[in-house]
Amino acid sequence: MSTNQHRLTGVEPRLSHRDAKALFFALADEELPPPQAQAVRSHLDGCDECRAGWVRYAQTVQRVRGVEREKAPAALASMVLTRVKRERRFGLRKLHLAHVYYRFPVEVLIPVLLAAAVAAFLVMSAA
Repeated sequence: MSTNQHRLTGVEPRLSHRDAKALFFALADEELPPPQAQAVRSHLDGCDECRAGWVRYAQTVQRVRGVEREKAPAALASMVLTRVKRERRFGLRKLHLAHVYYRFPVEVLIPVLLAAAVAAFLVMSAA
């Protein structure tokens, strides 16, 4: 049954483990619409693995919320903001250097180029 058919019948599809775990953040912040929250809770009722993961996640969120907030020193906040502004200003320049940080393996590039050349040769010879 497709997603549209589920919407028409009003029946929510069963969530997979991955989908349920992906919604933990929104569930903890109570940001899910009621039908989706109910679908997650139904999955948690029937799945021991996800329920254990939810309990650990909810406990972690509760502990983090209980930590007293500290204000960053003015000098640190200023340094961070200056760096963010610099990144925004010079961000495009760094895009040109992306190949330095993310190298494409030559072992993959050579067979691809070879295949493209053979394909081009076959197309030209067929015409």
